[in-house]
Amino acid sequence: MSRSSLSGSPAGSTVGSPRGSLSRMARLAALALVLGVGAALSFTAPAHADLPGADTQLTRAPYLSDATTTSVQVNWATTTQSRGSVRYGPLGDCAAQTATSASLGSPITVGSTREYANSVTLTGLSASTGFCYRVYTASGTDLLGTLATPGFTTPDSASSTAPFTFAVLGDTGETTNSGVDDGSVNLNQANVMSRIGSSGARFVLQTGDNTHPGTSQTQYGDLNQSGPDVSSWFGPSYWAQPGMRIPLIGTVGNHSMTATYLSVWKQSALTAASGGVFGMVDYPSYLGSNAISYPTTYYAFTTGGVRFYVLDTAWGNSNTGSATGGSCGSHCAIYEQDAHAHWQSGSAEYAWLKADLAAHPTGPKFAFFHFPLRSDSASEPSDTFLADLEQTLLDGGVDLVFNGHSHLYQRNSAGAGRIVSYVTGGGGADVHSVGENGCSATDAYGIGWSYSRNRGSACGAATAPTDDAQVYHFLKVTVDGTSVTVAPTDSLGQTFDVQTYTVTP
Repeated sequence: MSRSSLSGSPAGSTVGSPRGSLSRMARLAALALVLGVGAALSFTAPAHADLPGADTQLTRAPYLSDATTTSVQVNWATTTQSRGSVRYGPLGDCAAQTATSASLGSPITVGSTREYANSVTLTGLSASTGFCYRVYTASGTDLLGTLATPGFTTPDSASSTAPFTFAVLGDTGETTNSGVDDGSVNLNQANVMSRIGSSGARFVLQTGDNTHPGTSQTQYGDLNQSGPDVSSWFGPSYWAQPGMRIPLIGTVGNHSMTATYLSVWKQSALTAASGGVFGMVDYPSYLGSNAISYPTTYYAFTTGGVRFYVLDTAWGNSNTGSATGGSCGSHCAIYEQDAHAHWQSGSAEYAWLKADLAAHPTGPKFAFFHFPLRSDSASEPSDTFLADLEQTLLDGGVDLVFNGHSHLYQRNSAGAGRIVSYVTGGGGADVHSVGENGCSATDAYGIGWSYSRNRGSACGAATAPTDDAQVYHFLKVTVDGTSVTVAPTDSLGQTFDVQTYTVTP
């Protein structure tokens, strides 16, 4: 598809007044309104702070992954080991079927606590249909207790023309709150996740780095434990509520280079259907790096007429060997290693991508990966080693690219050899400045925040934010036929830089 078929126009602007003068208690009150009164007012909250009525055996609230038109994965964790089961059915008949795990829950250690991770696949679903479910132990204990029964809606079929909405989220899972990591609630992240829950998104695309500074079961955490770098994802103020209703589909980032990522976010059905990879892969030495096994995640799916490409552009920070990063310098050494591993002629991922693009020559296409094509971050700049990948995506008819890695917001314009691309790295990790080394000509709109200087920064048509909460965000994307609207939404619920694009059907 020619890039000339893609056009963008502004469709909205920042709503509301600056919030730089709000006190910490005011922020807490604002969060309580989003999560429910009293839900997050205590930093060291009791078990199940926003899951009142859940059984005490439940340590991770149920969360959804690997969503297809006919199946979905339900995951949770408990204090006891058993073969978990899920009773589910269409809305109004939530116990019509039962699916039971073939194996006992897998032992995991969160902090100093032994817990058991459970996963059950619900099958026999139908596209564009609402379903509801509850999770149980083998003995029949309802782990949701007196909680309301959660529900979800399956993705639309590949040929559907009905409008649908999804969310894009990047660089999350950090307990640091406005520059301070004392184990209290990260209010900005909590607000972002809660707003995704009420956004109407059918599913979430996560562009990598679910947790910071690394990936461990302790960092993912549970409903009970808290502290610096503890429970930064499954803590009661974060993904506990939205995750029960909205499936997450994602890929690895440079902070998720362990098998833990694969065990937490299973995407086996989507991967198998597209012939992709979601598993540990052995990599040889590149440019003096250590031969190593890394989680590798690339696959594709089609819903509502759109082909989604979830790609792997990631490499471990400590395994750069003799890579220099070229003219970009040491910040880009991991980019250089990633390009050698994934984007050289003959590499498995590159070959798979070219084949899938050729097999799907028509229709809108979106791509999601971690390292950014273009970024005006001083510490996490543009990945120039992805030039060949961008050209391949361009030639294959990809309309929009969504990246993470840089902890800021940036929209990059299209042009000769360029695809419209977004950097959405403000999901919860400490946000950074934009344009410290200058703003690039392709940076149509960028915002960031400096905690050391206590001020915002901006590029392109943006105005510098007056509070860090205006930089934490997710993208709400709505597809309606040939019209695609991207509405960045900050942690306050304000939309900004809203753009509508026309794509060729």
